[in-house]
Amino acid sequence: MQRRVLLRRLGVVGAAALAGCASNGPSDGGAGTERTPTRPPRVTDTTFTVSNRQSGTQVDDATVRFGDERVVVDGTIWGADGCTTAALTSAEYDDAADELTVAVATTRETDAEMCTQAIVEIDYEATVAFENGLPGRVVVTHDHGDGPREVAAVDR
Repeated sequence: MQRRVLLRRLGVVGAAALAGCASNGPSDGGAGTERTPTRPPRVTDTTFTVSNRQSGTQVDDATVRFGDERVVVDGTIWGADGCTTAALTSAEYDDAADELTVAVATTRETDAEMCTQAIVEIDYEATVAFENGLPGRVVVTHDHGDGPREVAAVDR
């Protein structure tokens, strides 16, 4: 009779011990599950072209387009005279803010001998290629030699 009681008790203890093995997930609230961390977007390439320079006014403008793994900025920055052109000074992605800053500045053409004394509007296109997605926000700044100023801020 004692053998039956002992076997019954062992059966209950054994079933309880095996119950954790048959569950669908970890019993520690999910701490044992492995997740693949997502990688933040990363800049892989930049291109910059000046498409037009003409006499004009002090225009600072930019539009942002989000494409397939790239951000395109079409803008106009002004220069003090006919020897002024535009250059991409940086295209930096801040992972913590999920923000790309595209900085464009005016610069002097080094091979220019004579310059018109009129303000010029300089049209440009900057393209920033990414992998692992696109930034959530793009800020465009222009610098005329007196420090950068924000001209556009666009959320995706």
